[in-house]
Amino acid sequence: MAQRKGSRDGFRADVKGPLILSAVMAVVAFVAVAVFASGGTANTLRLDLAFIAAGVVFIVTVVVSATLMIVEKPNDTHLGEGTGVNRSSAKLYAEARAKRQAQAQAQRTDEAEFGQRVRPDTEGEDLLGRRSPADGTPDDGPAAPRA
Repeated sequence: MAQRKGSRDGFRADVKGPLILSAVMAVVAFVAVAVFASGGTANTLRLDLAFIAAGVVFIVTVVVSATLMIVEKPNDTHLGEGTGVNRSSAKLYAEARAKRQAQAQAQRTDEAEFGQRVRPDTEGEDLLGRRSPADGTPDDGPAAPRA
């Protein structure tokens, strides 16, 4: 659990709020269930159901408020530095991305790899690797022989 700066009184103040809230919610649930579960004024109060409901509401309220208190507390800055489990994920991501980019630059070639499309280069080759004639006349295909 995260430690607060200060004395033990700070810890008691942190715990006191959720406990008071939980107790109030449990009392409201106790009264509501005791009255409404009886089924009218002619019947006796259902205290067994009222105690069960009050206990459930108290526990649920304590758990929810404790979870919200834990979530709102930021981690100390020194926890995101170092090695092992304390390494910063932003630094790890930047290092891994730089490594992948360096590997991609080192492996880059002009030839197509398996699964890639063949692209013509900038010197005038078509998709089949044929170069256009030097005089600029278009090639009409295999029926027109080249000179």
